[in-house]
Amino acid sequence: MTPLDSCVIYQIYPMSFQDSDGDGMGDINGIRRRLGYLAELGVDMLWLTPVYRSPKCDNGYDVADYRDIDPAFGTLAEMEQLIREADAHGIGIMMDIVANHTSIDHLWFQRALAGDPHYQAFYVFRDLAFVEAHPLQSIFGGDAWQYLPALDLYYLHNFDPGQADLDWDNPAVRAAMAEVINFWLDKGIRGFRFDVIDMVSKDWSRLAMSNGPQLHRYIRELNDASFGGKGIITVGETWGADLPHMRSYSNPDGSEFSMVFNFEHLGLGANKWSSHFDLLRFKQAMARHQQGLHRQGWNSLFLGNHDLPRAVSRFGNDEPQWRELSAKQWAMVLHLMQGTPFLYQGEELGMTNRHWQPHELRDVEAINYRTSQQAKGLDPAELARRLDTMGRDNARTPMQWEAGPQAGFSTVEPWIALNDNYKEINAAEQLARPDSLFHCYRRLIALRKAQPVIRHGIFELLDPDDPQRIGYRRRYRDPVSGQTHVLLLLANLTATPLLMPHFDQAPGANGLLIGNYPEAPTSALFAPYQTAVWLLA
Repeated sequence: MTPLDSCVIYQIYPMSFQDSDGDGMGDINGIRRRLGYLAELGVDMLWLTPVYRSPKCDNGYDVADYRDIDPAFGTLAEMEQLIREADAHGIGIMMDIVANHTSIDHLWFQRALAGDPHYQAFYVFRDLAFVEAHPLQSIFGGDAWQYLPALDLYYLHNFDPGQADLDWDNPAVRAAMAEVINFWLDKGIRGFRFDVIDMVSKDWSRLAMSNGPQLHRYIRELNDASFGGKGIITVGETWGADLPHMRSYSNPDGSEFSMVFNFEHLGLGANKWSSHFDLLRFKQAMARHQQGLHRQGWNSLFLGNHDLPRAVSRFGNDEPQWRELSAKQWAMVLHLMQGTPFLYQGEELGMTNRHWQPHELRDVEAINYRTSQQAKGLDPAELARRLDTMGRDNARTPMQWEAGPQAGFSTVEPWIALNDNYKEINAAEQLARPDSLFHCYRRLIALRKAQPVIRHGIFELLDPDDPQRIGYRRRYRDPVSGQTHVLLLLANLTATPLLMPHFDQAPGANGLLIGNYPEAPTSALFAPYQTAVWLLA
């Protein structure tokens, strides 16, 4: 198994990756069909968003059975076959554990509805007096409490009403979740991603639904009862983690997780819909995490996932003349830092956001937001801009495999609209072109495995207050040879030429490790979106 420090993880949104049976939705056999492509890219592990049985009110994050595969994706036997075949390619499978809530269709919740006190204690059921004293809003909009007349009780749903929060203060819930993880460990799963895991301990005194007082105790208990000490790679999704929390989650002693997803660098703010990318905030957050976790924890490196807009559209420039240059730029900026890179499907091709008509939206969060903002009278053009810029459906358009019908994703119309640019942006075109973004990612993945300065070097951010450039150094001293290696990255983030500070420290073309232009820069004047990386020994 690839060590954590050199591991690169590829995230698959199965509904949109590859359809194998002609129903317009991706599936497990579709993933199996593309294992050769993923092996060529060089990734070590595939994180699958949930493939469990689910009514899909939130596209699988409402789990109805943790131990079975949804028929839309295939069968448990096909999942077992995927695990075996991926392993034969040297690739592990990472399952998504939705531990904070279940579907209201789950047997546990159905037994609770039927009056079973054992399973009623699995969920956050409360009476009217408690609800009135603890008013809460759902993350997806509206009241987070749902009334059940049959029980004369309310249940908590921090997301969709179809997703009932589990009560982790009940030891039986924690034991049941450990049993779920052990079930998948027995199937050969080599990694777990824990969805909104920072919400499993709630602080009712502050009406805080995350970072509650028992959070780290519950995670350590789960670690001891399931994946701990087994060489399993784990990552916790933690939206509000500061550095002390991040160090606890990813303590090198292995008592909690391997690493965390922290979102500070994305600059989403209190309201993601009206947020704008802030380069200075990104640089300063990444520097804080790089330095604050060095030898004290471990971080994930990511720009996109199934909940975020396309990386090149948010961070780079997705205009045709700049798209690939800026996508390569951001790939280099991210992948040459310390941590475990996560690559979201299509990111290696530079897939972009698209323009959405109201009837095309599929994401419950976007649909609810559009309805609420229309009622508030938000300008229609601004509302459309926000949905196009930040909507989760952007990440869920079908994978663009080729220029043929349905982009090679399916033989029929997909469950969600294709991006119109699939004829220009697709895997077949990029595989055939040596200077493509796909091959740039291949090189970056190989460099991580080959260069200890990328895996272990300390991080120094250059010019932290510069709003147009990114520059940093990584420094590593080989404990055997005593030789010091220095990696220097300089990037012009604009569409105009810029003079680059620190170019005088670059060793010239012979020391160039990687760049996004055909030739190494010969002067401090960098072309638009030019990025260059040197290795100094």
